[in-house]
Amino acid sequence: MKSYILPSPEGVADVWERLRAETHPLVIWGMGNGADKLLIAFAERGLTAADFVASDGFVRGQSFHGKRVLSFAEVREKYASPALVMAFGTARPEVLESVLCRMGEYPLYLPDLPVAGETVFDAAYYRAHYEEFLAVSECLADPMSRDLFAAVITYKLTGNPAILFDAWTPAEETAQLLGLSAVKTYIDVGAYTGDTLAELLALGAPLTHAVCVEPDNRNFRKLTARAEALAPLPVTCVHGAAWNVAGTGCFFGSGNRNASLLGASYENRPTDTALIPIDTLARGLEPDYIKFDTEGAERQGLIGAAATIDRARPKLRVAAYHRTEDLIVLPKLLLSLCPDYHIYLRRKRCLPAWEADFIALPEKGAMTHENV
Repeated sequence: MKSYILPSPEGVADVWERLRAETHPLVIWGMGNGADKLLIAFAERGLTAADFVASDGFVRGQSFHGKRVLSFAEVREKYASPALVMAFGTARPEVLESVLCRMGEYPLYLPDLPVAGETVFDAAYYRAHYEEFLAVSECLADPMSRDLFAAVITYKLTGNPAILFDAWTPAEETAQLLGLSAVKTYIDVGAYTGDTLAELLALGAPLTHAVCVEPDNRNFRKLTARAEALAPLPVTCVHGAAWNVAGTGCFFGSGNRNASLLGASYENRPTDTALIPIDTLARGLEPDYIKFDTEGAERQGLIGAAATIDRARPKLRVAAYHRTEDLIVLPKLLLSLCPDYHIYLRRKRCLPAWEADFIALPEKGAMTHENV
């Protein structure tokens, strides 16, 4: 990827200003939860959607928010030069290629909206926190991490998806950085259906024990079925959510990756779930790798693992894209829990700026970053 630097906070514009200045009709590409969130953001900022469009194969005469969903052929017939505003995310190669094609046809925007929480990354937020972003950038361990960090922030400000097609790292490079092929004791916080566990095994990791934590009912059933199929490898499946204290919380399940402990998912099925600190689950274990991907509850999960991190010094992989604040809060927390670790940022190829992870490694001789 090419080199990026943090934008100057002086006079910086954001995607919402660009959309307000857009002279072409704003046509929202996509339906569902993402489009609902985008329409709320539009209304708050005085923007109006002219129409909705769906990809070929998804147009079946349906309506969305009182408008019939158009095909791209109908958009071309109705508008001489529309501007597309994406309202969905994807990592599927064929869909990413479709986005690239549309970028060649129309002005295309992809506003950054948080997966969890209410804080939207805009120019005002960036200006208010610029010094913190600068401090985090300076503490990152290698040039690739700093380039990715600056690229993600530049995308969040501009809404330009072209940046994200450049700003990513191949999975094999991330696996090599983490040393995943040597992992023996693994704790998966937000295990989903066990997909990351399967990836570890595919890499030939000499696992001797895995603990997988998952609160969503449907995901947990699939997780346990996968764990049973891995016998005799001991896999402990825990039905609950990692938290900083033990207790019970209201969980909003969806049966997919949008399930959340901290707010209603699109399908919105609230249930009670056990809240369990990782320090409780890890008693008697010496994990060498812990992954946190908990739809916005990463901070609480890390705090609940503080003693384990201090004792076992595991490699850590922490999702950094659910909350707008994550890019500041999570590296600060990591460096307070393990100040001699090296902190990296890596990201998979997808839209929008999801699948970004802070990776913390207990490297010998790592410096202490007191400036963050």
